Amino acid sequence: MKEDESLDSFRSSLDANYDWPCLFPFKFIVPRDQTEVVLGLFADDPVKSRESSSGRFTAYTMEMQMHSSNEVIAIYQRVAQVPGVISL
Repeated sequence: MKEDESLDSFRSSLDANYDWPCLFPFKFIVPRDQTEVVLGLFADDPVKSRESSSGRFTAYTMEMQMHSSNEVIAIYQRVAQVPGVISL
């Protein structure tokens, strides 16, 4: 129940702050060993990357054309399946 409330709150916030369709910015911090998995989810989209000073993580930023808050949430849910990824 709590997760549903959290998703509803996030969806409401997205809908209040964005006019769909729009370019939506995604940012993720990814452990080095999960880089290929995450990049595979965004194969057709331009991705900016910046490696951490230790080299253990890479920060990825991408802007994607989204048509609804549900599309945004679906992407966050896919990335959340990858171990160790931090969504910002």
